[in-house]
Amino acid sequence: MIDIDHAPKSRLDAFLANQLENQSRSAVQALIRAGHITVNGEKKKTGYALELGDRIEITWPEGKGPAGADSAEDELVASEIPLDILYEDEAVLVINKQAGIVVHPGAGTRGQPTLLAGVLAHLARAASELPGDPERPGVVHRLDKDTSGVIVMAKTPEAHRHLALQFKNKTNLREYVALLDGAMADDERTVESYLYRDPRFRTRFASLTQEEYVAKQEETSERGRELLGYRYAKTLFTRRKVFGRRLTLALMRLETGRTHQIRVHAKSLGLPVWGDSLYGSTRRLPPHFPVDLRQAIENTPRLLLHARRLGFVHPTSGQKLAFEAPLPADFRGVLELLEKHAQNS
Repeated sequence: MIDIDHAPKSRLDAFLANQLENQSRSAVQALIRAGHITVNGEKKKTGYALELGDRIEITWPEGKGPAGADSAEDELVASEIPLDILYEDEAVLVINKQAGIVVHPGAGTRGQPTLLAGVLAHLARAASELPGDPERPGVVHRLDKDTSGVIVMAKTPEAHRHLALQFKNKTNLREYVALLDGAMADDERTVESYLYRDPRFRTRFASLTQEEYVAKQEETSERGRELLGYRYAKTLFTRRKVFGRRLTLALMRLETGRTHQIRVHAKSLGLPVWGDSLYGSTRRLPPHFPVDLRQAIENTPRLLLHARRLGFVHPTSGQKLAFEAPLPADFRGVLELLEKHAQNS
């Protein structure tokens, strides 16, 4: 259920396409036409103009997802995969996620192994026995497929509620480390913007500065209405090392936690995460780097982004906890190759 507590100036289908992760606009439209999405208890057209006070309800078709495709819930079966468990008790499970694996099933992930499937096997539980969204039970937050590092899963309803609230209120600690494609000139940079799903490339997010956001809110055009769904995002970048006047090892602390937040903010600085083809990393080093080093680093198969530390208040004991995941071997190997090119910046 979604309550409209502000004037959205948006079509029903465009609003939900921005609100619902992993759901395309065409999939949302199919749900609306089939009567699975209602507003104030009534069926509406896809172009219905939302108003303040509207209440949207979604009823997923039994055993099916949007547009008649199998839902993610159908794929939630236990599967043995290696788990690097950092901590576990009766309420939470903290894992050092490996790169190359998605957290839970979603659009475009059919047939791929998921972290959630490995958790179900580890716990010897059915998906229905974990709390939260039935399509992603136990999941409180996510990491991108190629991002490694610390992630926490909830094992009880109380733990899920408490952890979800901490993430929503931004009271937990989230630190990442990345290799950026470019030389960061300042010791620290703070990026604040409003993120939204790029209407031209649905797998990518775009960003508005605060000034652009204010101006966009005043627009009344169809394009302006359909871009609704902005999420405030804030990231602190701290420079750690610069290599060869071209690459930067940086630490990022999240003040908010939005999908692709670091990747979008790094791009806005002109310093995309190394290997991030979606947001513009070139994967090309200048000739002053030795040929063998260039080849090794340019062939890195993924973006070099790692969730280094995660801190939260334990939902049962109230104790403040923090967990740190070491850099994976591939990331560490790149830094070792670059070390002789580190410079005072």
